[in-house]
Amino acid sequence: MNKSGKISLSGHMTAVVLILFWIVMSIASPTFRSLSNMESILREASITGIAAIGMTFVIIMGDFDLSIGSMLAMVGIMTAAVVNNTGSVPLAVVFAIVTATLSGLLNGAVIAYCNLPAFIMTLGTYYIFRAYAYIFNGAYGITITNKSFTNIANKNIGIFPIPFVIMIVLGVCAAVLLNRTMYGREVIALGNSMLASRVSGINTKKVKMLAFALLGFCTGFSAILTIGRQNLASPDVAKNFHFDAITMVVLGGTKLSGGEGSIANTMFAAVLYALITNLLNQFHVDAQWQRIVMGTILLVAFSFDFFSELITGYRIRKQIRRMEAEASAKR
Repeated sequence: MNKSGKISLSGHMTAVVLILFWIVMSIASPTFRSLSNMESILREASITGIAAIGMTFVIIMGDFDLSIGSMLAMVGIMTAAVVNNTGSVPLAVVFAIVTATLSGLLNGAVIAYCNLPAFIMTLGTYYIFRAYAYIFNGAYGITITNKSFTNIANKNIGIFPIPFVIMIVLGVCAAVLLNRTMYGREVIALGNSMLASRVSGINTKKVKMLAFALLGFCTGFSAILTIGRQNLASPDVAKNFHFDAITMVVLGGTKLSGGEGSIANTMFAAVLYALITNLLNQFHVDAQWQRIVMGTILLVAFSFDFFSELITGYRIRKQIRRMEAEASAKR
């Protein structure tokens, strides 16, 4: 959502494209409109979409996090060991969320208080978290034997997959936090101008640190759902996870330059991204061509800011020329 409270053009278009895709494919493909396939799309969208909710806050500030895929792998394999050794699902869930939140807090604290660029810090922890995921169990995966734990990712509440329900609940809470609280206004202010935020008395270091902790919190849920979905925690998992999450956020209209974004549009984009992946799989598109398609989507998403500014600039110049012509006519 932009500063005037209106839905941004890019986010609005994402929702429209999602609805059109869903309607057309539901009419054209019996396989697509099957309940099991729709559940699969929503389930897969939610696993990355939850992390994308947290990433929205970070990108609105003008930063990003490259480490969340490695964080997910590290937290996932440790959580699998906890649930297998203790048999306690609540303990494993709390462990995953707390560990991921602290990992995000570590990123945010160093970035905010040591003035280290987010790119450098999160690139470093990208390697550190992944290395620890390999070290933890000697580079071997851990099979999860607790069915109650795996049911979190694989069962439904009514007709909706549990991961989708979790994404909606977290998304609503995040939207309220961003749009209805002082903290959300401070996040947006940081994205618009760090200097102006400091001058106005905002504790910019605290705001930045908490945004990365919030991203870690969301990544903890994604870790639970990823290992539950696969019945396996592996150090090799989620190697492109950060790119997928960033793409969803930008595809939803959040500006990479910061200062503007929408949680709802991020969730729309997550479903759209999963929908496209599902279609490619249904039509048996070769894996390499799938990478080309997803790479193209990434480029298009990252070009939103450029084209939006281009269109805005054209409209402003057109309006100026019209005003000049009207002024000349009056003379």
